[in-house]
Amino acid sequence: MLPQRQNSGKRAAASHRRATMNVRNVAFVVLGLIFALYMYFNLRFFATSTVSTNSIEATGKGWRSFNGAPNKPTGADGDTLVDASATRQVKHLVFTSTCRDIDFVHAEVLAFTLRRTGYDGNVTELLYGCTSEQASEFIRKKDARHNVQTRHYPDVSAANTTFGEKLLKTTLNPVVLSKWLLGSDAGEFSDNRAVPFEERYALASDDFVMAVDSDAIFTKKLDMWNLMAEANDVIDPRIFGQDASWYWPKRFPLTDEQLKSILPTNSRALLLDDWREYAAIAPFVAEVSAWQELLPTAVDLWDKLTHEQRYLAVPIAAAHEKMLIGVSGVLSVHHYPSRYQNWDFVDDIKHNPCEELAEGKNLALSSYPISIRALNFTLPQWIDGRDWSFFADDVPSDFFSCDAWMMRQPTGNLWHLATHTSGYERVPNILRRRHTMSVCLAAEAYNSASENYRSHVCPTGFNHNRRIPMQFEKKAWSTAVALAQGTEMEEEPSVYFGDYTKKKSPLESDLKPGQEGSEELHFVFTTSCEPYQDWQSEALAQSFARVGQRGALTRIVSGCSDDAVKELLRRTKKSSPHLRIHVTRDFRSLPIFKEVSDDVEKASTPDDYAPYNKPFGLRDWLESANPPVREELVVVLDPDFLFIRPFAVNTGGRVTTAKGVDSGNYERDAEVVKGMRQYKRFFVYAGSRDNVSDTVADGVAVAQRWSEYLGTAAFENSTSICPECSKVSKADAAEYFAVGPPYAITRKDLTQLMDDYCNMTVLKREQMKREHWMSEMLGYSLAAAKHNVKHTTFDNLALGNKADDYTGFVNLMKGNPCEDPVTPIIPGEAPPLLHGCHAYESDDDRGLKWMFYKNLIPNNIFACDSWLLASPPASVWTLAKRSRNAQNMLEAYGVCTSVKVFNQALVDFKTKMCPDGFNQNRRLRLVKDVRQDLLKVGQVYQAWQDAAQENAREGA
Repeated sequence: MLPQRQNSGKRAAASHRRATMNVRNVAFVVLGLIFALYMYFNLRFFATSTVSTNSIEATGKGWRSFNGAPNKPTGADGDTLVDASATRQVKHLVFTSTCRDIDFVHAEVLAFTLRRTGYDGNVTELLYGCTSEQASEFIRKKDARHNVQTRHYPDVSAANTTFGEKLLKTTLNPVVLSKWLLGSDAGEFSDNRAVPFEERYALASDDFVMAVDSDAIFTKKLDMWNLMAEANDVIDPRIFGQDASWYWPKRFPLTDEQLKSILPTNSRALLLDDWREYAAIAPFVAEVSAWQELLPTAVDLWDKLTHEQRYLAVPIAAAHEKMLIGVSGVLSVHHYPSRYQNWDFVDDIKHNPCEELAEGKNLALSSYPISIRALNFTLPQWIDGRDWSFFADDVPSDFFSCDAWMMRQPTGNLWHLATHTSGYERVPNILRRRHTMSVCLAAEAYNSASENYRSHVCPTGFNHNRRIPMQFEKKAWSTAVALAQGTEMEEEPSVYFGDYTKKKSPLESDLKPGQEGSEELHFVFTTSCEPYQDWQSEALAQSFARVGQRGALTRIVSGCSDDAVKELLRRTKKSSPHLRIHVTRDFRSLPIFKEVSDDVEKASTPDDYAPYNKPFGLRDWLESANPPVREELVVVLDPDFLFIRPFAVNTGGRVTTAKGVDSGNYERDAEVVKGMRQYKRFFVYAGSRDNVSDTVADGVAVAQRWSEYLGTAAFENSTSICPECSKVSKADAAEYFAVGPPYAITRKDLTQLMDDYCNMTVLKREQMKREHWMSEMLGYSLAAAKHNVKHTTFDNLALGNKADDYTGFVNLMKGNPCEDPVTPIIPGEAPPLLHGCHAYESDDDRGLKWMFYKNLIPNNIFACDSWLLASPPASVWTLAKRSRNAQNMLEAYGVCTSVKVFNQALVDFKTKMCPDGFNQNRRLRLVKDVRQDLLKVGQVYQAWQDAAQENAREGA
């Protein structure tokens, strides 16, 4: 184990010794601890009773006071006579680089972030390894607003642009730095070459100059007060450096023989037993005089060290000159597991770094770093974060061109996952937070620098499209311009609308219709024009959008007046622009049908059966939709559905029995999502066939199993309605045709069976004396059987609290789905849809009853001032799980999840439709057998008011 990094300024130099633990050793350890405690309390008392010689008040000792000025005699009034201009901050910042295009990108990001933090001192970039023409072009492209001076040293070659190995790489070149800082400046593009360094930049010998890596991203204003406090284990330091991860007690990266080969025999560095006081890497902040003493030695060492060892040039030079380095953990951070970089700020911040920059108290944290380096920001072990990495050297070199894309940026959800999920992968949350913080800071810095630069150099505008990904072990993009040479984008077929698509790898194939991500499916549902069907439709449409469901969505609405249609279209255009509306007449009373033996259309005597709108509305839509229905697959829903995750078929996913879901074969069947292990998409099958899949093709459909509810009722006494159906056995009737929504079927099959679906629904309704509400479902089964469209039935397409639903997922849940009052828990094993055909009912630990049922919800629930639904407390699930009763657990999950998903739909709708705000009071607790059409806030129906007060009174 590495020695742990101490708190700021307290890094111990003591070595780690292996001790043989015996009784005597234990006794010594105990006595040592007692003595240490004794000394600690005495020293603590002393420290609080006296003035520390390292504090701001440490005057009269011959050391500089904390403001950096040498101590002066005090006047009669006791004030220290310090010249105000002597406040010591970093007066100059310098970095070295070559003239590569990526060096230009790094330099502009450095300059932008440095100035954004408020640094107003001089900045100089030292170029080397390029021709005069290259340097001139490099300088010409710079954003002059950053006021970065440039010097060029063509005599210094650039066989390498980084020095060191792995995470100890640096871009700082002491050879170039010494040419600039020692004596007169002989570099190209200098103003006064013969003027000494101090005079040219008006610097005193004890003024600080900071040398940084060219790929640094500044995150906080450089403040010497903070730096001195961080490195206060060295008295009056003349040089500061970032704590180095190469340090190990009593060890050094070079052997004694290697050190002797590069140092004089009388070098102080050869006498060192431990390198703690010199264990630093760039960036370095040093007095001008310190640089002038160190650089000649560093340059001499530079030539003697191998390329992989050159990061040690400055530390060895400091040891040779016996110049202690003030080691800091906040100058630059770039390596998550490092105990030498101060990552404490990640645990202390109170904001979401993926949504906003640190400011105020967050930025004022002493642990908040001055800069970061995006050398290798990746954490592939964390599956949710695997798609989010950042490698500064992989940024496309044309990143600042006007047509270039910008970097993809994580949303605030990634920080939520890093902070609030425990993680099946067992990646510590501390690493998740560090990774997320780093990637968000880096992506924001590069994008903001790009926007700032291009707003200045692109007078006609620039590309704001954020498309460039950085993923672990994925090929870096060579260009940021859509179709430039070497693009990752597909050029054929040509794109006329929307985004270019990424080239497919040889292993990728085109998506099948209905697969997740495919647009080749069309969801459709039918409704009347009644208020309750309006709000159900809005809830469905909002949930469709929230889960990111691909494909089209259409509401077929029947029986609306002209004014109602106008209002519906106006509202939907704003609330759910993705929802298409198809209007038909009302079919509930006088449907047209044909007798089996007659081709003449006839009208039945008036009926009042709203489900007629489903078959007749679908037929009208398929025949006359505008735009026409072109998708290959159609998914027929009911309006009381809610999406809780995307629906997909043709996935080739695992088909299993309910008992076989928890296979235990995690390598084959499981994946990790949002830090939790869950089974990949699967389909629960309860039939008798051996070879079953989720394939939807002509002649084969997929639907929810309803055999427990419908049985073979459709085929009983149906010979007169469907003579062909008499050939269907009871076993096949239950296997292929005892189905309910969602139905996933090809457009061709649905179109072919539509006429029979309409006619057989009417005939079945008449045969059953208009008493059976399910006649429409039976009519569909008969039509499908006549046209030999066999359905593969699954138990886990929609959760409706009925006997043939798959409910075993509740036994696999690790979290409490009722704990968070706002955000639902949707395990991967849950069906993609909630079907509101039955009620959910459960109790909490106070004896209060909680309900969710569509028939109890008021019609004006989507009004801006209406309450949201009250969220059941965590005890609803706790009690249900304690009972070990599967139905109790299902009821608890159903009521909590339905309430929260429905509330999400309400909030999404009202956010768009209530521009002045809306009532976010989660107060409406549904009561069994109690319903009113309207929820009148201010005159709330007494049963609802009592239920709300009862919940509040009991402390919910």
